Amino acid sequence: MAGCARRRKSAVWLGVPGLLLTAGPLSWSAESSTHLNPAAWGSDHAGKPVPEYISGDECLFCHRITIGPGWSKTRHQSTVRPIELEPEVFAAVKASGPYAPVASASEFVLGRTNQMRLLKRATVYGKLEILSDSLQPAPPGAQFRWASSGAPHWEPHTFGTRCAGCHATGVDVRTGTFSALSLDCFSCHGDVDLNHAKDTSKILLAKTRHDPARVITSICASCHIRAGRSRSSGLPFANNFVPGDNLFRDLEVDFSDAALDRLTPGDRHILANVRDVVVRGREEMTCCSCHSVHRVSPVRHQKQPRHEICWNCHQRDSEALLPEWPGRHSRVCGY
Repeated sequence: MAGCARRRKSAVWLGVPGLLLTAGPLSWSAESSTHLNPAAWGSDHAGKPVPEYISGDECLFCHRITIGPGWSKTRHQSTVRPIELEPEVFAAVKASGPYAPVASASEFVLGRTNQMRLLKRATVYGKLEILSDSLQPAPPGAQFRWASSGAPHWEPHTFGTRCAGCHATGVDVRTGTFSALSLDCFSCHGDVDLNHAKDTSKILLAKTRHDPARVITSICASCHIRAGRSRSSGLPFANNFVPGDNLFRDLEVDFSDAALDRLTPGDRHILANVRDVVVRGREEMTCCSCHSVHRVSPVRHQKQPRHEICWNCHQRDSEALLPEWPGRHSRVCGY
């Protein structure tokens, strides 16, 4: 992932959260006279068939030593995972009165820290049904709680129209189907050139490649912006985004200060950085400046220099996260 913005040489250790500055008003990012049209460059695959792509299993034939062990533990890879990997969740379902009957049908779990949703295969190939009620995680030793909306039932269309764009790979918005659960290598690296084994600059985000910040940002924002809508399909995720595309040719997003003000810190932090790149033309910081995709590691985040974007989530005058940081923030996701 070194192609993901290794542009900063100086660093200040920020700790966890570790951000200290003189107290002052919260600012999403410094003002800029530059105002670009986010949709003015590149191409897109909206309305086109999902490309035939190299699957993650095929990629791991070569990358099984350096990528394989860490990738299996990342949240990208396990955004939807078999319920067998969550024995406490399965036990909680079986022991919870009216929810017990659905336990035998539940096959997958979506979500982790704020809420969990149970899923099962639909009768139609390439689709999942999602349980109407969510399970609220509990601290060790406490019981899981259910957020009930009435009698629990399986919803046949919700995953395909609200969740699949960010929790599955190869989504066909025309049919609501997908080709793989969770995020496969295609989700970030795109439709790869088979010659990248001899020349790694032929694959997006490679160490030997220096992708523009707007390309990197489009890849990350295709899932992590939760306040956009597809111009072509009306769904809350882009229509057949392929890494390397310009996400914002199809995904319509409000980048105004008023729109950022309505978000809670986590989403505001993302949208502020995306705006800096695609509207204000800044190249110095992308998502990959702080975050590692292939492994769970906060090191890049901890070592970043102080930046206005830090104050989206952290208090200027202490080392604490903002009190509202873990709040609910997306009508699409429900948390």
